[in-house]
Amino acid sequence: MIQRIQSIWLLLASVAAFMVLRFPFYYTPTPNALEIAGSSSTGLLITLAFSACLSAITIFLYGNRMLQVKVTIVNFLLSILVGFLVYKIVVANPGGGFTLFSIALFAIPLLQILSIVKIYKDEQLVKSADRLR
Repeated sequence: MIQRIQSIWLLLASVAAFMVLRFPFYYTPTPNALEIAGSSSTGLLITLAFSACLSAITIFLYGNRMLQVKVTIVNFLLSILVGFLVYKIVVANPGGGFTLFSIALFAIPLLQILSIVKIYKDEQLVKSADRLR
């Protein structure tokens, strides 16, 4: 299970989502001095927490790869929703900048795409092995 590369990508996506929940990804300098983390907005908190948990749960769906692909695609769409919510927050608070932890925010969809590709390649490998029997 964990020796498969797609499990590593999904685990990293889950860790990245939990990092965005905990650490601030956007700040505005003085006079307002505002730091925005994933828990700042209710919608962002719920979406990020669900996405992080879904990535962690998807690791254990290795027995049914096509279900794993479908769940990861849904999780990818959730990460796109997270990106939209972050965009709304950034537009509402101009004059700030992204922190180092914002890299994790942008890495979540990338890691999910990498896992989808690897799960699909794994499924194709199993199908080709079944044809040889």
